[in-house]
Amino acid sequence: MHPRSVHHVVAVLAVVALLAGCGGDDESATTVTVTTSAAESQAPPTGPAVAELQQVMTTLGFYSGPIDGVYGSETSAAVEAMQEALGVTPDGIYGPETHAALQEKAASITAEIQTVLAEYGYYTGTVDGVYGPETEAAVQQLQTDLGVTADGRFGPETAAAFNEAVASGELKPE
Repeated sequence: MHPRSVHHVVAVLAVVALLAGCGGDDESATTVTVTTSAAESQAPPTGPAVAELQQVMTTLGFYSGPIDGVYGSETSAAVEAMQEALGVTPDGIYGPETHAALQEKAASITAEIQTVLAEYGYYTGTVDGVYGPETEAAVQQLQTDLGVTADGRFGPETAAAFNEAVASGELKPE
């Protein structure tokens, strides 16, 4: 992965943290499954899982509505757009297939981050696509060296600082 493209991974890594947990523990993943029925008068699903999904889709740029925990038409349309981007049948329902596709994309991007971290001497573990303790520690060391908040999450602040350090020659591949 070219260093300039690192900022493209920020949104999906946010999804890794929000949906799968920083350690990639599938048991802590949140799946919002919505089924449709013939009764159109039925109230849409609501709750914290829907709000979390809305937040994730906002981070990814698919949703711009309120984070209100209501799986209404705006949320459904955002899920459809995200499904199209993930190569999933766009039906507006965030279920197991969409969740799996999102996790697969996140694992792929995490592997790219691990590769870049290894290239710059921060990561020595296996490039496995799991945002586990070794990856988190490598990101924290990078953040410390860059002078940004060392929280172990590769977010926008880290991506910008990394890109600037590479562009200026402050960071060079080993």
